[in-house]
Amino acid sequence: MSLWMAAMWGLVGSAVAEALNLSGMMRPTTESQGRWQWPWRDRRDAPIVVFAVLLRTVAGTGLAAAAGAGGLATTAFASFTFGVAAPLVIAKMFDQVRVTDQPTEDTPRGPDGEHDDAA
Repeated sequence: MSLWMAAMWGLVGSAVAEALNLSGMMRPTTESQGRWQWPWRDRRDAPIVVFAVLLRTVAGTGLAAAAGAGGLATTAFASFTFGVAAPLVIAKMFDQVRVTDQPTEDTPRGPDGEHDDAA
C-alpha cells in the first residue's frame, strides 16, 4: 500500500474516532431546553475544541502514514486502525494530566528560593 493510501485510511479512522468522541459528548441539557448541544458551554471555547480535534486527526493520519511507510500497516484495515487508535490514546493521555493551582507571589519562599509549602 502506498504512503498516501495509508495516510488517507488513517485520516478516515481518526475522523471516525473523533466523530464518535464528539457525539458522545453531545447531550440534551435543561439549559438548551432539551435540544442537543455541542460539547462547549461558551462559543468562545469552540475554536480550541475544533483545534484539538484537528490536531488529533492529524496525529492519527501521521501515525498511519508512518506505519504504512515502515511496512507495519500493509492493509487498509491496519492503517484505519492506526488512525482510530491515535486520537483515542492521545485523548486518554491528556485525561490523565492534572492541573494544579500555581502558588501566588505572596507565598513565602524557602531558603532555596522555592515556594515554602509549609507556610
